[in-house]
Parts: sequence; C-alpha cells; structure tokens
Amino acid sequence: MRAVNLIAVLFLIGCGAQPQEKVPSLEEVAKLEQVVDTSLPLVQQAYSIETQEVCERQGGSWKKIGRQQSFGCVLPTADAGNVCNDSRECEVACIVDDNDIKAGEEVQGVCLNNTDLLGCRSYVSNGVVEQTLCVD
Repeated sequence: MRAVNLIAVLFLIGCGAQPQEKVPSLEEVAKLEQVVDTSLPLVQQAYSIETQEVCERQGGSWKKIGRQQSFGCVLPTADAGNVCNDSRECEVACIVDDNDIKAGEEVQGVCLNNTDLLGCRSYVSNGVVEQTLCVD
C-alpha cells in the first residue's frame, strides 16, 4: 500500500499539482463581505469598517491615525470646505483652520474634509469658535 501511495504522490508532483491553498476562516470571509450601514452618520460608518478592502470599496483611505498609529478607515466628506456656522450644517464637523482665531470669536468655519477627528481642532458652534479640542 505504501508503494501505491508513493507512486500516486510522485505522479501528482510530476503532473504539476499544486498544494491546496489556505481556506479563509468564516471570520475572514465575514470581514471581506462586510456591509457598511449607510444609514449611520459618516463617522460611525468609518469606525465600523474593519478592513482595508471594505474601506477602499467605500471610497476611503486605510491609514494609521491617532497617537497610537492604529489602522483605521478615513472616509471623505461630500461637503468638504463648505462654509458653515455650526457642525449641524456639516456631515462631520464645522472647524476653523486659522490657529490665530481665539475661542469666543465670531467666525464662519468650513466643513471638515474627512472623518478623521483625531488631533487638535477648533470647532465652530453657532458662529462662535470653541476652545481647541485635542483628541487622540
């Protein structure tokens, strides 16, 4: 019987048979097939995405973010750069890019261009700049 098995193996090798590929686990398949709930706010959509493939399929960028440099999905906003007076007017947030503006000043802000809320930002609420908020 050993001789038959050996001959079968040698025959398969000679025919160019390839070793069996690794079959993905159910968890790996589920991550690849992840469906993003687009009824959620955009930031929650971004944080719910677990893989680079799904992120890119949603039009996002898979990158290291925050102080810990963990990979996450950053989705672009449709209203990036639009003038705003409050975050309610934006998909993500209304901010000021000018570091010289002090908290309490009346300003018009712009809508944030993506879902990355980490770092230091000055948000606009009811046309007034709030204290700079740093999030890591």
